[in-house]
Amino acid sequence: MSLPPMIRAFWFLVLLCVPVACVPLRKVDPGAHSILVATEQSRECKAARVIFPAGEYSPEVSCERGTYYLAPARLRTEGVLLGGGYRGGLFIGRDGKQAAWFGDARDAAEERPSTLLGAVGASAPKLWPFQPVISVTPVPASAVPR
Repeated sequence: MSLPPMIRAFWFLVLLCVPVACVPLRKVDPGAHSILVATEQSRECKAARVIFPAGEYSPEVSCERGTYYLAPARLRTEGVLLGGGYRGGLFIGRDGKQAAWFGDARDAAEERPSTLLGAVGASAPKLWPFQPVISVTPVPASAVPR
């Protein structure tokens, strides 16, 4: 059963406003490794399918529960509105669980909100858990400082 576009739009906005899963966010350690997702992957997350591009995901920020890795290209969604591309990536928890995330993680970690919504904490990354986990390979830290 397919929902009308207005209903899907409403639920997408509601899901984006769900409280963040872990705070406070902080910058990652300088020696943090990137991860490699070898092939494009798709996962069912909440009310949508999220498509993770293949490539190197760089560590964006971390918290006590895990690390947020920024995708090499925008995440795509299907089944919400008409689909689209969004800034975000892959969250990997210290417990091995994974989630898609969307938002401005670095601005939240540096406590410099780029929008009015950021000033009230609404732009911090939102987590959309999924199963099964995506297979990733660690990439050695580069010699170039972040």
